[in-house]
Amino acid sequence: MPSRSFSDITQSQWIKACGKLGLTVEANHGKGSHILVKHPKTEHKYTIQRNLHKFINMKIFKKMLEWGFEEEQIWDALK
Repeated sequence: MPSRSFSDITQSQWIKACGKLGLTVEANHGKGSHILVKHPKTEHKYTIQRNLHKFINMKIFKKMLEWGFEEEQIWDALK
């Protein structure tokens, strides 16, 4: 099993993981490279930027936990 590291997660991995978790991903808004992630049931929104580092990835992970996803569920989606 590969090690779990927050420093190695890219924006494209988050996009795929959000899709696997059933979240809506919108990349067509605005001029920048950020993506908008929406929870379909609660309508909560979160923006994920292109260049990520460890602390931003931890913040995104915590947001997914707040939205009701289990830790193992998020790691599985990031594979």
